[in-house]
Amino acid sequence: MNTLRPLPLLSRLGFGARTIAGVRHASTDATPAPTTPSAIPVPVPAVSGAPKQGKERRPRSIPPPGHGERLWVHNHITADLIVYSLTPEMKSTKAFRQFAYTGKKLVPAKLRKDYWRPMAVVEFAEGKGEVGRSVFQKLRELKKRHLLEWEDEALLNMSKRERGKALNDQRGIAVADIAHVLAGRGKGNKVVVSEEDEKKAKKGRGNHKDGEVPLDGVVEVKKDQDAAEKVKLHQATVYWANEQDKYFAQEWTENVIHVVGLPEKGTDKGEDAVEPAASETEAAAEAPKAEAD
Repeated sequence: MNTLRPLPLLSRLGFGARTIAGVRHASTDATPAPTTPSAIPVPVPAVSGAPKQGKERRPRSIPPPGHGERLWVHNHITADLIVYSLTPEMKSTKAFRQFAYTGKKLVPAKLRKDYWRPMAVVEFAEGKGEVGRSVFQKLRELKKRHLLEWEDEALLNMSKRERGKALNDQRGIAVADIAHVLAGRGKGNKVVVSEEDEKKAKKGRGNHKDGEVPLDGVVEVKKDQDAAEKVKLHQATVYWANEQDKYFAQEWTENVIHVVGLPEKGTDKGEDAVEPAASETEAAAEAPKAEAD
């Protein structure tokens, strides 16, 4: 017997087929009918983040309620850089868009919370988030122009290092820009009350006579110092961490109210502001005296 002879394939001995002399023939045995298993319901897990039934999603083009009614101004305590934000906490992805390259190692590589503090908070009336977003856009535009358009010829005579530090010193310029924008200056500035706002106010108050319809949070201000023409501006409240910062601006219009102390995080509008620390107030009061000496 040859022990090296290969064994027959198992497939030839399979059910339903017979082989005779190497030829495959059909089997005469009845093949069982295939049975279909009964359908078993399988629970589908809920997808996290999927919208719930019966609850409509807010379109991304529509801002959430209250968005833009408050504007935060953050200040770098050593370089005096300024970052504008519509939220109490800065977001690095949005904050770095407001920086421009002013020199080697003059722009922070990351946002450290111990180097930044809120300098001021600009607040508008309830439902005036559109006005706040317009002010936010104007302030960012002015800041970018200060960094890229050098009106002062003295900057051209400085070294690269000195010029970079001078461009980073944005604290006083930011206060002047806030006063400029809140005065209604600039094309498309929504601080100026439009005719549509006046018409909406008149429709909502039909009991008043024409010309006597008051608008909430609106102050009538002269367009220019010498001109007799007046412009209606939306009212704004500026909370200062240091009261002396507001004197960086030459003048403020009558529609701006100044409050010493910043509002606490999470507090509603109109609540009492937090008084600044005594050491900060004393240092601010001594600063003008030192300059005078």
